[in-house]
Amino acid sequence: MRVTRGPGVWAAWLLALALPLTGVLVQANSLAVAHATEESGEIDAAEDAADEAAVTEDVEFVVAPVDPVILATQEEVEFRVLLRNSGKRSLPDGSIELSLGDQIVSGSVILPTGPEVAESDNRPAPVVVATEQIGVTAAASEQEVTVTVPMDEVPFALSTEPGVYRLYAKYVAAESSSQAALTAYSPIVWQGTSDPTANVKVSFIVPLLLPEDVHSMPSRPQLEDAVPGLDDLLDFATQTDAMLAIDPRIIAAVRAYGDEAPESAQEFLARLERSSLTSFTLQYADADPAAQATLNFEGLLMPQGLDFITRFGTWSSQSEAEDEAGSDAEGTEGEGSTSDGTGGTDSDPENPDDPQSDAPATDVSATVDTAADPVTGEPTLSALGDWPGGLPGAWPADGRVSNETMTLLDRSGLDFTVVNSSNVTLTGGPQATLGDGSAAVTDEELTSGVQLALGGATDAERNLGAAQAQARLVLAAMTSEHGLVLGVDRGGIVDSEDPIDVLESLISQDWVQTTAFENQAEGTAVLEPAEPDAERIELLERAAANESAVLETRALLVHPEYLDSYQRMRLLNLFATRNAAATTNVEELERAYFERDEELQSGVSIVGTKKAQLVGVSSRIPVQLRNPLPFDAIVTLSAAPTSAALSMSERQFTDILLPEDSTEGVLVPVRSRVSSGESSILLSVTSTDEEFTSSTDVLPVSISTSLESIAIASLAVAAALLFGFGIWRSVRRRAQSAGE
Repeated sequence: MRVTRGPGVWAAWLLALALPLTGVLVQANSLAVAHATEESGEIDAAEDAADEAAVTEDVEFVVAPVDPVILATQEEVEFRVLLRNSGKRSLPDGSIELSLGDQIVSGSVILPTGPEVAESDNRPAPVVVATEQIGVTAAASEQEVTVTVPMDEVPFALSTEPGVYRLYAKYVAAESSSQAALTAYSPIVWQGTSDPTANVKVSFIVPLLLPEDVHSMPSRPQLEDAVPGLDDLLDFATQTDAMLAIDPRIIAAVRAYGDEAPESAQEFLARLERSSLTSFTLQYADADPAAQATLNFEGLLMPQGLDFITRFGTWSSQSEAEDEAGSDAEGTEGEGSTSDGTGGTDSDPENPDDPQSDAPATDVSATVDTAADPVTGEPTLSALGDWPGGLPGAWPADGRVSNETMTLLDRSGLDFTVVNSSNVTLTGGPQATLGDGSAAVTDEELTSGVQLALGGATDAERNLGAAQAQARLVLAAMTSEHGLVLGVDRGGIVDSEDPIDVLESLISQDWVQTTAFENQAEGTAVLEPAEPDAERIELLERAAANESAVLETRALLVHPEYLDSYQRMRLLNLFATRNAAATTNVEELERAYFERDEELQSGVSIVGTKKAQLVGVSSRIPVQLRNPLPFDAIVTLSAAPTSAALSMSERQFTDILLPEDSTEGVLVPVRSRVSSGESSILLSVTSTDEEFTSSTDVLPVSISTSLESIAIASLAVAAALLFGFGIWRSVRRRAQSAGE
């Protein structure tokens, strides 16, 4: 596609280069404001400009090459452009102009901002290679277009110097619109590195996590579904000699179910235990230590038990092994750190978003220890999450580590920290000392590129992430930079449909040499403190504070300790580092979490208390009890008339068993003392010891026993008439027979 470039085009691009540009998503920038000579016209123009600016703020404009590396052997190059309009006004139709810079980039893949963009590099304006028309983008919608450019239109196609170049895009609305122009940028790799022998050492930290829809501990079907993805990640980690960061819920769940765990999960855990890769366990559910430090927790948040899932387990093989070894029937404590999980039932053990704990919000680090069952061979709590040989490490949310975070980790005995380069000043290699401990310093540009490549919502965004990541690797290789560490994004890796494809595309290039973290150059890191997002911290503080209120309903349960475990795991899951991402909808997270909190706090409730009609002297009135809790409840129902019009031979119904998430009916016997009138029954649901009241209600009763008398009299009359009619017919027939 050939485009004629006149002076107006060059001027437009010089102006575009003076605008702020970023390496990920470039928000729209206003290029023009209407001019007016009259005062009233100036006011109108200003108002119009303000309206257009409001529209612009709600628009995202993205451009990226379909393939992050362009080769001279290609006949054409494809680019993707995305326009996303999250505002309430339509974005008019217009044109998209793509341009390529023909000057090689050095240093950062993120462009500098401001007027110095054009001046600092002393480079010519980019070359326009394509113009594409695009239709109206309706409010709350998006559209993505693919633009194909023949190779002979690419300005650096004849260049002999491989490297990183710049791709620009500009959207200009139709002439009839006053819509401001939008600009976007992406790096692009031509051929690779200028030195074919240049490479950069890259070390991976690969997280092994459960899918996002596991809100507490995984059920057996969920565990089985997760294994194929975990196997693939372990394969990749083995191939690249990566470091593993493991959610202990995976380890603990397989051990908690024991012989009842899916066979594939048992095989995966056995393989993981045999692996020689360097590894460490995260907090349960990958909870964020940085957020806990901001909330002034005295210790790291810990589970409160795994009884609610070990109830589904059997451990015959373990018991037999212990018997053969002559082990003590009481068992011993497992080595390493103790950990404790919580979830719902086997069918849905991870009901979302609820905080709970006996301990105050600022003292939630205490662990619960249990002895091994001498009959079943159930593992101890500490043994369920034990990971001997693992590093005493932690991985707070990227870019959120503060001095308080480091103090909390030190107090918890964790002296190895994964920290993002945006959070420290690094001298030397990424295998660094940090305070009194050690750290793996992950590269911010590479990490953010891979994060977008994994978790981008559209092809264009994922292409942009891949381009940024590959450009970062090429630049590092060409500048003989110290090696890089990639901490694979923990949110993206569980949400991406093909994370292995994204990761393997990074290591498939000649300029990338994978290596174990221990082989990286050593350096020194100085913390540049940062704090977690205030809105997220407010949510976590409320959730932790509400924990004790939710736990009050434990008094209704057959096994109260199940709710302790379940609620704590819900809280840990709410603390997950994936929720620290800038794209997290905190309001939606809060709504879902506290909806479940309210459901759990409601305990066993009385439902359907509409007015009852008592048409006889005595009756049995049904009362419905609802148990929304994820565990079996046992309660007492008390009933008492509110007036002398009713009497009750039985007022208390004890030991009513309600299975988890169920509704059961209770028949309450009632006797009327009057023929008609209005009364009611006071109902109350309490714990079996009657110390905790879960629900109270008043059931209105309308008394109409006269209806019963009328009905009986009517039946008597009907019976008499039928009897008389029968006698009359018999007499008549006999008379007729006698006459014949």
